[in-house]
Amino acid sequence: MKTVNLFVTLSLLFCAIIQSKGQQEMQSCDQWRGDVKMLTDKGGSALLKAKPLVMDFDSFLETKAPILLDKSNVKDKTQPRLPSEKEVFEITAYITTITFTENENDFEMYLKSPDSDATMLAILPNPNCPTLDKFPAQRAQFRQTWDKLTEIMDEISQDSRPLKVKITGVRFWNIPNGDRGTSPSGVEIHPVLNVTVIPD
Repeated sequence: MKTVNLFVTLSLLFCAIIQSKGQQEMQSCDQWRGDVKMLTDKGGSALLKAKPLVMDFDSFLETKAPILLDKSNVKDKTQPRLPSEKEVFEITAYITTITFTENENDFEMYLKSPDSDATMLAILPNPNCPTLDKFPAQRAQFRQTWDKLTEIMDEISQDSRPLKVKITGVRFWNIPNGDRGTSPSGVEIHPVLNVTVIPD
């Protein structure tokens, strides 16, 4: 009984920390193609209302990267939105892990295909990023999804199993780096706009 109570207490504490991260003042936001990631670039706002294209996980990953980005290339840091980043997708996947990016405190989800061992990342920007002060629609959407992911994170931590979801968001090309959970091409869902749990 004590073990159960301790687990519940730790889960509640963990959720409180997550909520705090979503509400705390931020001094800076991600600078690597940040306007594309947060839909604050020209045309970004329109993606909030775009009808999602339904695609299976593995087909999404098979799309070839239009260019290979390089972290050391100064121009790549401000690379404008690419043509293939102008669509919203809905993909079914398993969330295996939810955590926070190392520096930006954004939500980072490790996704796995329902049909293979393929994986990729999906990122939700922190709604308190100061860049969003002039973009209330983006902030409101990110905050709504942030609250959903907080609940999902708690469910995953309690159940200790991957959670099947429909995840909606914008395709984004990042730097392929071979890190755990990343796709070989560097493709991600970034930003995530909505997540819906699929009941077993």
